[in-house]
Amino acid sequence: MRYSTKPFPSYRFLPGINPHPHESPQGYSYGQAEPAVEPLTQDNWPQNEIYLYGIDLYNHKYWWESHEAWESLWKHSGDALTRDLLQGLIKVSAAFIKWELKTPRGVELHYEGALKHLNKVCNSHPVYMGIDLPSHLKRVAQCFKPVIRMPVEEWPEPSKNYPLIELQR
Repeated sequence: MRYSTKPFPSYRFLPGINPHPHESPQGYSYGQAEPAVEPLTQDNWPQNEIYLYGIDLYNHKYWWESHEAWESLWKHSGDALTRDLLQGLIKVSAAFIKWELKTPRGVELHYEGALKHLNKVCNSHPVYMGIDLPSHLKRVAQCFKPVIRMPVEEWPEPSKNYPLIELQR
């Protein structure tokens, strides 16, 4: 299921693996201006194209790209709860990037940071910006906890038991 209408980039960026989207002349968004950002609020999230696009990117394993979309919203948000939600989502995406790059400490740090932010939101709003946080946090934990405890050589593909974000409207 898609939540936004914006097309996906031509490739998933992984640092050190393929061209940086903005900095390399071969990047898929090289030379393009940053899109205008409408701040994310509890009232506009169902129509906020950047937020919804971030969800779509994450759900289709464009982790760096989802991180970038949510970070653009995070930079323009004055609401502490919204900032925590976005920071938690950003850190989950970063943990998946570190997983794919086989960086154990990065996986652990970003996963733990994500939990800190997302649990803070969950404690006051179990469903926030359309995300059922107790359910999502449970699926994220089922995905990451075994990996953090095992040697890198035994890590499964990051898409195994992948915790999609399903929005409630």
